[in-house]
Amino acid sequence: MEYAKCKISAFQFFMMLFLSRMLTTVTYLSSYTKDVRLSDILVQPVFRITMGILIMLPVYYVYKKHSDKNVLDLVRERNTKLSKILSIIYVITFFYFTVVTIARLDLFAGTVVFPETDVDYMLTFVIIFCCYGAFLGFEALGRTSVLTAVLVIPAIVFIFVALMGKVDLLNSTPIFYNGVMPVVKTAIDSVGQTVEYAIIAIALPRVNGKVKKGFFIWLIAQTLIMAVMVFFTMTVMGNYAGTQLFPFHTLASLAEFAMFDRLDAIFTGVWIMCAFIKGSLLIFLQVSILRKEFPRIKTTYFLVASGVLTIISGFIIAGGIQRFNIVDSSIIKIILTFITAILIPLFVLVFCRKEGEKCAVRQ
Repeated sequence: MEYAKCKISAFQFFMMLFLSRMLTTVTYLSSYTKDVRLSDILVQPVFRITMGILIMLPVYYVYKKHSDKNVLDLVRERNTKLSKILSIIYVITFFYFTVVTIARLDLFAGTVVFPETDVDYMLTFVIIFCCYGAFLGFEALGRTSVLTAVLVIPAIVFIFVALMGKVDLLNSTPIFYNGVMPVVKTAIDSVGQTVEYAIIAIALPRVNGKVKKGFFIWLIAQTLIMAVMVFFTMTVMGNYAGTQLFPFHTLASLAEFAMFDRLDAIFTGVWIMCAFIKGSLLIFLQVSILRKEFPRIKTTYFLVASGVLTIISGFIIAGGIQRFNIVDSSIIKIILTFITAILIPLFVLVFCRKEGEKCAVRQ
């Protein structure tokens, strides 16, 4: 598991990010959009795509000047103490999103899949599998993501096709019913949940191929799929969707196709496969960053430490919706995403420029 030596294609990388973001989409909680009608979310692609492009501008310019290094590599070459501080910020961010991902799996399994069973101990096995995925490395995760997408994408399309007969446009509501600001706020919250922007800032130099094209395809694809899911949720379920903890899962349970009365089992399979990819990727990045900053410590130690801390955190959060709501904070996500995806890359641009000017003066 040597981060510096692993490179994957742009197709594999953005497919990995697609599945990672898809997990956030399919596990959408109705509580995220209390003041927003589902019809308003249909216009969010304009806001989300615009914000996604703006967020990535600092990373784009960093990568344009230094295609073989990420933001931490550039700082490490100039100031090792500062690079350690920034590395810890990224590790905390990825660790936080890992814990939230696992906690949401526990909430989903405990309330929807096995409502009468204590599933908390299942977290241990899930995290162990994710740690094993991280141990296999970047290339293995890239290949696995492509194979997983071959199953996930047709499954999602299959569910959409099965729902077409249940669409009722009378369930829709006027756009901007409560004004524009709630829609913008929800779009910002959605961007805050997209830790993939921070992942790009760290992992992009390890990707070969047409990265810019891949980014735009990824951004547009994951945004439009969210809009399509919301469209079906609104036109099939109407106001009933707001009463469901996981409305997209409920939507899948209403889908019928030939001999299949319910397709929620397929939806659950999509959920689990995406959770494995996202959990493994986040743990891999944590370990990779720490390994570079502290090369004397073995990779296995970091991997075990990350897994154990994730398990402990998962047990603390698991089993209580109130604890989950406290940890799964939109404000925390927005702050961490803003710092790691925008602020630090922007700082690195300025920092490297000043350091370069100092070197020029000395020479």
